Amino acid sequence: MQQGSKYRIGESSICLLGLNYIGHDASASLVVDGEVVFSAPEERFDREKKSRAFPRGSIDACLSYAGLSVERLDGIAYYMDPEEMFRERVIHHFGRYYPKTVPIFEPTLDAALAERKVEQEVRELLSFDGPFYHVRHHDAHFASCFYTSPFEEAAILSVDGIGEINTAVVGYGKGNRLFRIKEVNYPHSLGLAYAGITYYLGFSWLGHEGKAMALASFGDPDRYISEFRKLINVNGNGEFELDLDYFAFPFVRDKWVSDKFIETFGPRREADEEPTQQHMDVAAGLQRRTEEVMLGLASYAREKTGYDRLCLAGGVALNSVANGKLIQSGLFDEIFMIPTCGDDGTSIGAALYVYHQLMERKQRRQFPGPYLGPEYSPTDIVNVIQANDQAISYERRDDVFQRAAHAIADGEIVGWFQDRMEIGPRALGHRSILADPRRPEMKDVLNQRVKHRESFRPFAPSVLAEHQGDWFECDYPSDFMLFVYGIRHEKRGEIPSVVHCDGTGRLQSVRKELSAGFYRLIQEFHKITGVPIVLNTSFNVQGQPIVCSPEDAIQCFMSTEIDRLFIGDFEVRKV
Repeated sequence: MQQGSKYRIGESSICLLGLNYIGHDASASLVVDGEVVFSAPEERFDREKKSRAFPRGSIDACLSYAGLSVERLDGIAYYMDPEEMFRERVIHHFGRYYPKTVPIFEPTLDAALAERKVEQEVRELLSFDGPFYHVRHHDAHFASCFYTSPFEEAAILSVDGIGEINTAVVGYGKGNRLFRIKEVNYPHSLGLAYAGITYYLGFSWLGHEGKAMALASFGDPDRYISEFRKLINVNGNGEFELDLDYFAFPFVRDKWVSDKFIETFGPRREADEEPTQQHMDVAAGLQRRTEEVMLGLASYAREKTGYDRLCLAGGVALNSVANGKLIQSGLFDEIFMIPTCGDDGTSIGAALYVYHQLMERKQRRQFPGPYLGPEYSPTDIVNVIQANDQAISYERRDDVFQRAAHAIADGEIVGWFQDRMEIGPRALGHRSILADPRRPEMKDVLNQRVKHRESFRPFAPSVLAEHQGDWFECDYPSDFMLFVYGIRHEKRGEIPSVVHCDGTGRLQSVRKELSAGFYRLIQEFHKITGVPIVLNTSFNVQGQPIVCSPEDAIQCFMSTEIDRLFIGDFEVRKV
């Protein structure tokens, strides 16, 4: 039901499909002549958070958008090298730590064998007989952030849980070429250490690291920082090591931290328990050490490359607090990331790597912005509304921006569904729930009526870019909600529902050239209230992916206490 695109493929264009699945955050992306044309995570289609499934929905959406058949593809690029994974993770890691690795040998072997079967599986499922490329995981991360950047040359840093065996890679890009300088290998992983301690704090190890980051603001980082500096040791040469006495994940599944960790920091929090000050202090120590390690890696990259621009990727790059500290350190003049800097972005990177590094194409295209998913026509929207058998009314309006702005200013919770869907884990104004940041009670109201999130988690401010410096302590753009900055002290009382306990906000800088519609909505709110900021949270409920289709939006609207839904040019109300 995706709306047809005006995008046209030239007869001589090179069309590459990038894929990521089996691992978390399955996705598909279409790159044409080096331009990212379409990208979407599979979870938006199969409605399975952090989906690992074959990305059939994402693939179909890619091809549909550009009017392509599988036969027209010049190649498919996959985000993992199965032979390196088998050699390094199964054979080398198992042998190095034998016999401690015996409990994880079978599941690790199964995962490696599944990766080995990917090419055959893809060819069979898509009836594809063209070129198939395996791209190393961190090469895909490198490519995703550098080839889309505006920089001709830049340092590159990729930090995550694990690829084939690398967990962090320092390097640089120049022209259309990528280079590695330093690698850190499993089991020494900043991403898995953060995930494991997130699990210790009572959250899911996959996808809930942001909860640990939020909880950290309530804690005292000094209480445990000396212990964390022992747990994660940095040698100053672009490397770090974990003290494996404190971690169980390299040797045992589903435990993550060792008995020694529990002896040092206390019992693990159960999911239904309220966090104690001790848990908050552990989270704070973890966050502080993560910031120190990332700054150390970035300092090494700056020293070795001499470049004053940095491209950043990998799941750890979603740590927006660390990113904010990094840009404000002055180490680099500019930092570039795409919103899918986690594994969902490796389908973009794998295709770009093939185009530039393997096909040696030199023409680069800058990142077009985050709105790379499907969009839906007015006819599609009306058909969905009319097919809904629940008590709703709708009206097509030519003043949706003013209507929505007045509703928000009047204290209503607004569902906002417009244009092409954004990529990445954070809603950026096309699949968003919006509210008034001026109301102190709005955070609790949103949690009670719609989101049902933990009370310690903040909501994000979306601000008109030209007003950012008036409200935030740093004016470096945060287009994709990947930086946390302090909110100016004199402004905090004006927008209390988006101010975290430490006086910060994970902001989105809204620029007209990226999203004219969302910009106009905030502009209308600014006219009414004098405040150029709205509270922006993802259009979903806890545990569900962000909505993709009109059906998803109507379902979420009707199952929550969202007051009003603006979907395209239509205003939808409950009767």
